[in-house]
Amino acid sequence: MSGRRILLLGHPVEHSLSPAFQQAAFDSIGLPVTYEAMDVAPADLARVVAELRADPLVMGANVTVPHKEKIAPLLDSLTDEAVQIGAVNTITRAGSRLVGRNTDAAGFRGALNGLLDGRRTPRHALVLGAGGAAKAAISALVTAGVAQISIANRHLARAERLVAEVRKASPHLTVRAAPWHEGLLIEEAQIAGLVVHATTLGLSDGALPLPAAAFRAGQFVIDVVYAPGETALVHTARAAGAEAIDGREMLLLQGAAAFELWTGRPAPLEVMRAAFDAAAGHAQK
Repeated sequence: MSGRRILLLGHPVEHSLSPAFQQAAFDSIGLPVTYEAMDVAPADLARVVAELRADPLVMGANVTVPHKEKIAPLLDSLTDEAVQIGAVNTITRAGSRLVGRNTDAAGFRGALNGLLDGRRTPRHALVLGAGGAAKAAISALVTAGVAQISIANRHLARAERLVAEVRKASPHLTVRAAPWHEGLLIEEAQIAGLVVHATTLGLSDGALPLPAAAFRAGQFVIDVVYAPGETALVHTARAAGAEAIDGREMLLLQGAAAFELWTGRPAPLEVMRAAFDAAAGHAQK
């Protein structure tokens, strides 16, 4: 049983804290599994997936940016949720077949529930981004009962394509594309009860996707990016009176869901949270 591995496929991946908390989870229940981050350039993705399929010691994988959408056609099958969302963040093995799944939506739902703490889900949300994380967030928002979603992306055509997909899947929802223009985004954010940031802005350089004028008291903000301490977006939103969280809880909860898919065992969530906090504290030094 030794030598089994689970991979994290992304580009870049050196910033990820997933290896720290996933390895702690496997170790805590005595499973001889190694969780390894693998930096995979987009041009190498098909080759790496073929190698993963051919290696029976690879139990599965996590998938992060920029591969969540591109990897889907390279797999043998997708779950209904992965098809509906249009993105894969978790791969499981069924014999020699690779199955694409999505646990990001479940992670986002859990993070949103924690932020709201029993309060009603806002009816109007602004989502920044149109990639895999944004798609998972929108899926969770539809389930949570949001009635209106504005989607903004730096490339407007991509936002418009996602709007068309969401309208087809959820015709009852009011959804529109918003241009990535600071003044217009401030207006969109000000009327939104919930703002979700799901781009790579701020991932490595602390960039601020929205200025302070976009935020207000009574507003909820989720930044799917996480950073040691807190992200610049979370800091700015809280300073303006909003209630805000970064991507830590979403990452932990999607990771816990993936762990259970790989192992068939309950995830040791508190072990994972402690390992995440330790790794984040080390990264901050």
